[in-house]
Amino acid sequence: MTHSHQPLTLVPFEPTPRQREILEHAFELVQQSGLTHLTLRKVAERVGFTEAAIYRHFPSKAALVDALVRTLGGRLLGPIRELAADLSVPPSVRLERMVRHHVGILRATGGLPIILVAEGLATGDTELMDRLRSVMSAYVGLLAGVLAEIGLPAGVPPAQQALLFIGLPAALGMQLRAFPDLALTDPQADELVGYYVRALTGAARDRAEVNP
Repeated sequence: MTHSHQPLTLVPFEPTPRQREILEHAFELVQQSGLTHLTLRKVAERVGFTEAAIYRHFPSKAALVDALVRTLGGRLLGPIRELAADLSVPPSVRLERMVRHHVGILRATGGLPIILVAEGLATGDTELMDRLRSVMSAYVGLLAGVLAEIGLPAGVPPAQQALLFIGLPAALGMQLRAFPDLALTDPQADELVGYYVRALTGAARDRAEVNP
């Protein structure tokens, strides 16, 4: 029997100070051993709580993972929305700044979004999958809006073009996880993002107008 599900809207998670502490330790555990091996018992041990105390703040692993996704999604999408909306800046420069922010999130978290997306979409948990897709869809929509302003003569709709600009940050995130010895330095990653975006958009002229 097939069930239909309405996509979830990403509502920013506003944690209490104690929940914020728990989330930071949960982020560390996911970075180290993945989402599959995350348990409330392990989080409790890391924080120094009893497992029962963790349940007072997050009633289940699903609730904790949902908070992780919403927190990370907010860190990604909040600044991205502001960058996309800054019409005082040429669209190609806005696009470059948006991709830089995405790369910055991945590098600051050791590629954590890659783990959440890859493992989360494989869980079969429909609500988690919808939550992840809501973040990804919102991001694609913001990129597509800026790409529509640029008007690339690619013969491909902006939403599909947007996936290419998610691809570079995703590749850099996978590099951090799978090939840490080959990981780029911050200046190298910054230079590569600029080159990549300008190469795909032919936007060197816009970059000359505004120094990002």
